[in-house]
Amino acid sequence: MKFVFQTMPAYGHLNPMLGVAQELINRGHKVTVYNVSEFKDKIESVGAEFKKLPLGTDTIDLRILHNAVNIAELSLQGTELLVDPLIKEIEEEKPDCLIHDSLSLWGKVVGLHTKIPTVALVPSMAINLKVILNQTSFLINDYKYIASHPLIFLNIMRRFRNVYMRKGLIPPFTTDIFSNSEKLNIVFTSRYFQPLEKSFNESYKFVGPIVYDRQEKQLNVITENNKPIIYVALGTIYNDKVDTYRSIIQALKVVGYPSYISIGKYINISDLGDIPPNVYIASYLPQLEMLGKSSLFISHCGMNSVNESLYFGVPLLMIPIIQEQRINAKRVEELGAGIYHKKQPIDIPQFVESINSLLQDKKYKHAADLASTALSSCGGAKEAANHILNFIS
Repeated sequence: MKFVFQTMPAYGHLNPMLGVAQELINRGHKVTVYNVSEFKDKIESVGAEFKKLPLGTDTIDLRILHNAVNIAELSLQGTELLVDPLIKEIEEEKPDCLIHDSLSLWGKVVGLHTKIPTVALVPSMAINLKVILNQTSFLINDYKYIASHPLIFLNIMRRFRNVYMRKGLIPPFTTDIFSNSEKLNIVFTSRYFQPLEKSFNESYKFVGPIVYDRQEKQLNVITENNKPIIYVALGTIYNDKVDTYRSIIQALKVVGYPSYISIGKYINISDLGDIPPNVYIASYLPQLEMLGKSSLFISHCGMNSVNESLYFGVPLLMIPIIQEQRINAKRVEELGAGIYHKKQPIDIPQFVESINSLLQDKKYKHAADLASTALSSCGGAKEAANHILNFIS
């Protein structure tokens, strides 16, 4: 069978999707993935065919996505550009199934228009109106922005409706712009981790994190094997705050444990000042390799990072940056598997205290292990592929 995947051009959306794509390919199916050129090699490395999204540009700065309005705007812009050319290409290709992530509005519209069976992949927590209302305290800044910019919000809602109506489709409820749900929704976490899990019906299949061989370069940089290892990574999008890294480095100097920091592509190591001997810094570190050897993960709390950390039973010290990450941090703390550091800028003495607590108090490791058991029993990519194949058969 032939599958077409469409997703937001971001590692957090692409990585788990490619694990599912690889599983389908291993079972003898053909997979085509639409994305930007930056991810061409990564997509082809799992055996999928790459096709470039007809966006007219390959440069998309996802750092602007710091509130719900900006996320909706990017999704709408993409949809307005992509729907017509994608419908034309997909009708020519005649795939058996379309698969899109939960922010790819264009994927849902293309599926409805072509009447090809369509599946949604959810790389974050699943979203519905009950979850949104339950997380009001974390979304208050979004509500304030909407209240102070009503015309922007009303314009987004108008465009959202028009995207559907232009194709003769009935627009769904407004919140669907952030979930784009289908008759089958594959969620990359467990019901154990999902807030208000009972509010989701059987169309939502919780398969846990998609942990697979990403063919990442293994650096083998960890030389200590008799001390706790601390791994630090703040994601691939909002990781450009030099002061945040400087504060973390100061705290790591105080605790003295061997520590490894992945700083991404926006910062030069020379910007970070003097680096203590117990701290190793690189622009890239292979996350799965690092988590498999670490005792603590200092993280921005993106969903992939949370899933992968808990999959390996590693407690988290969390410094979330955007609303979704704050919701994740709250949930990890509720489960007892980490500490949510709320003070910004970072309170270094408090940060040091949290590091020591997470490494010395066994309750955090125990909670992370419970979450690991729940996540690893969900089935991952194999279970996701089973659900997809059952759905279209």
